[in-house]
Amino acid sequence: MSGRVELPSGMWTGHYEQMGRAYPQHLKLEFADGLIRGDGVDDLGTFAIDGEYRLEGSEMRMGWIKTYDGAHSVLYLGELLDRTIRGRWSLTGASGTFALAPADRGGAGGEMS
Repeated sequence: MSGRVELPSGMWTGHYEQMGRAYPQHLKLEFADGLIRGDGVDDLGTFAIDGEYRLEGSEMRMGWIKTYDGAHSVLYLGELLDRTIRGRWSLTGASGTFALAPADRGGAGGEMS
């Protein structure tokens, strides 16, 4: 990773995986002063994002809570790798992986289904 870590605020797109299937998600994220805020939509509905990010050595790590409007919340933990946020999501009884990239890159490495 170069000396500069980029977390551009704006539109991000990608997917989360559950039981072997990828589900697209689209988010508007704001990164400022170690905080992540935003909202988005996926196949389950609309949601809000509230979390944090920090640089640990040369790695950018982050975590947030994805709260569906009027419904459940999901914990996301990930790290930035080549302008793509990759990691795991979890909630009681379920977990999986996810990948997100700035929308100007066409999604998380073209891995959307």
